[in-house]
Amino acid sequence: MSGDSALVLMCKAPVSGKVKTRLCPPLTPREAAGLYACLLEDTAAEAVSLRRLRKFLFHSPPEARGHFLAAPFSGFILMDQKGYDLGERMTNAMDAAFSSGARRVAVIGADCPALSAGRIRSALRELEDGADAVFGPAEDGGFYLIGLCAPSPDLLRGIAWSTRTVLAAVISRCRNAGMAYALLPAELDIDTAESLDELRRRMRLGPRPACPRTREWLGIASRRVSPVTGRITS
Repeated sequence: MSGDSALVLMCKAPVSGKVKTRLCPPLTPREAAGLYACLLEDTAAEAVSLRRLRKFLFHSPPEARGHFLAAPFSGFILMDQKGYDLGERMTNAMDAAFSSGARRVAVIGADCPALSAGRIRSALRELEDGADAVFGPAEDGGFYLIGLCAPSPDLLRGIAWSTRTVLAAVISRCRNAGMAYALLPAELDIDTAESLDELRRRMRLGPRPACPRTREWLGIASRRVSPVTGRITS
């Protein structure tokens, strides 16, 4: 991974009643904010472990800047989110990263517990190897990562966000524009009670996703596979 790549983390301050509202119920607004805080910190910790990479954190609301001054966010350049909807905010964030001199930009959120530093590295490698775009498909029809090797102002315009057709719509636009694209493995986004139940189930079965803060919040111990017996142990 070369030094002219950039990573953008899009996030909100973990304020009760402002994040993960689709998880309420079964969670209370305060619990949903606590879960989101853990997901966000796990994601940021994976990102800051990457070297030779410019890292931007675009946050909302603007007055929440103070929340992101300490670890694990201290390796990021902090900027305000700007735009009417998610597509416009992501486009503006990527434009800012490209304007800083980056030749490849990947954008992530804090909804995917399985998003690792290695997966981000793989996405940027796809762009280095010739893809115009790269996507990390979410199992709900969206995406947990998007990467581009050049600004594309219309790619995310007018998308029906939070629907099962998000990724299909964006890929259709790539095809129509003649953009070569690559797909990463599909992963689980945590947006609904059903996805949270599925995350608990997967965590009880094995060591992945790692996300230690989220595991602790859910009361599920980190687990590993014994190299001797092959059994999962705490």
